[in-house]
Order: sequence, then structure tokens, then C-alpha cells
Amino acid sequence: MNGDSLILNFFGGVSRDGSSWAVDFDMVLYELARWLLFIGICLLAQGVWFEKWRKIEPLACYRYTTIKIWWRWKFFRSLLNGVLAAAVLFIAVIVTDIINIGGFSDEGWKVFILWFVHIITIITFFLVLDLTRLRKLAPAILLLLEGITFLVGFLNMKISWFMYGMWGMYFQSRWYYGETGVSVLSSLITEGILIILSYLIGGILLKRTAQK
Repeated sequence: MNGDSLILNFFGGVSRDGSSWAVDFDMVLYELARWLLFIGICLLAQGVWFEKWRKIEPLACYRYTTIKIWWRWKFFRSLLNGVLAAAVLFIAVIVTDIINIGGFSDEGWKVFILWFVHIITIITFFLVLDLTRLRKLAPAILLLLEGITFLVGFLNMKISWFMYGMWGMYFQSRWYYGETGVSVLSSLITEGILIILSYLIGGILLKRTAQK
């Protein structure tokens, strides 16, 4: 446990050291499940919004002159809704921390940056999957991707920098572990690139669907 801070406990990720010879894997799985909990809540909120929007989408899309403009609007509107849901969740936990422990630490800001960029990346992946036949399985797929890539990186720290599930975790980053942690800069840059690619791929999928 990381003191009484809910920000660190729920948004900081897994605090165990994968390079240690004495790793408590029960705690690793517990902390991983705790990490996935709030990600799952954000995906659930996004999924509810998608289903609600899908009912009026055929009528709304006629307002836009091209598929490109329609996708741009849908992408950024959906992303905004997901970001707002994540922000509300994070702020609620911040308020709880302020009440319980009397403040918000410098570590909290680092946790916020890594988690928030990571959740934006996850939401953009959800947006792309929602355009495919896998839309109903999207939350499960994304949670599995998160959990499996983390475990692979944790069990083999030599490749942890390349594992998507490690990127959003403050406790696995260089900000916490120093040089042995996952590079913060490369993680943020890679996630930024993935967000852009998701936007481009989504536009291609939507165009192909409209042509059928």
C-alpha cells in the first residue's frame, strides 16, 4: 500500500519491482486489478455514451457534408466525453485525498499526467474498435490488452519499455524507479502517435463502411 493516498493507490499502477527476486505476485495481481478498475469504469461510461449516441447517429450525420468532416466531429466529440468522464473520476479521488490526508502531493501531478494521457489513448482505441464488428467486445479486449502487456513487461523487464500496459503507470516509470523505470518521454510520445494513428485508421474504416 502507498500510504493513505487514493491517487497513488488507484492511479499509480503496480508498485512492485519486476526485477526483484522476491516478488509477491498476489500483490501484483491485486494492484493490477485495482489499476484496471477505474479504467474499466471509464470504458463503461464511454460505452454507454456510444450506445446512446448510436440511436440518433443516422439522423445527425446528415448535417455534415463529407465523411471526413463527420468523423472529425465524432472523434473529437467522443474523445471529449471520455476525457470529461475520466476527469470527473480523477477529481473526485483528488477531493477525497484532500479530505482524508489534507493535500495533493507533487507525485499526484505526475500520476495525473501519465494516467490521463494513457486513458486518452485507450479511449481512441475504443473509438476505432467501435467502428468494427468487435464493438461489443471492445472493453474486454482493451482491458485484456492492458493487463497482458503489463504482465509481459513485468515478467521481462528488458522489454518493459515496449509494453503498452506499463506506460501509464507512475510506479513503473522513471519518475519513480529512476533509470530502471519505463521512459516517461518515450511513452508519452508513443501514445501521442497512437492517438493520431487511431484517428487516421478510424477515418479509413468509416469511409470503407460508407462505401459498402
